[in-house]
Amino acid sequence: MGDRELEALRRHGFGVAYRMLGSVSEAEDVAQEALLRLTRQEGAIDEPAAWITTVVTRLSINILRSARARRESYVGPWLPEPLVEDPAPGPASRAEIADSLSLALLVLLERLTPVERAAYLLREVFGYEYAEIADIIEQTEVNSRQLV
Repeated sequence: MGDRELEALRRHGFGVAYRMLGSVSEAEDVAQEALLRLTRQEGAIDEPAAWITTVVTRLSINILRSARARRESYVGPWLPEPLVEDPAPGPASRAEIADSLSLALLVLLERLTPVERAAYLLREVFGYEYAEIADIIEQTEVNSRQLV
């Protein structure tokens, strides 16, 4: 796999992780970890973007679960860190991130469990089908529909 392909996969993984976590540093860590796992795979992966999405989503769910435990005593709303440097520059990508992280959406996301958040974002932001979401979050298709 070439450097361009790996960079495109890293940017994609960062986008998924940032929307789930709201933290630039955590999203970068998750995207990098997923990329490392991809490069360590012995067999060929048919759909690298789908594989990265699955790994990043599962890692993000784990981080959100542990973050909720750490934040139990935190008072105030959760807000994401602003993106200082867009990893995928261009007006379209900046507009997409701005739209997907509106204040109303942030309020909604904060009230969801990590798995509900993942299901919602995968469907509404990334356009995944319910069967694909079910595989990624390790639920049944019926459960993934209900979560969304």
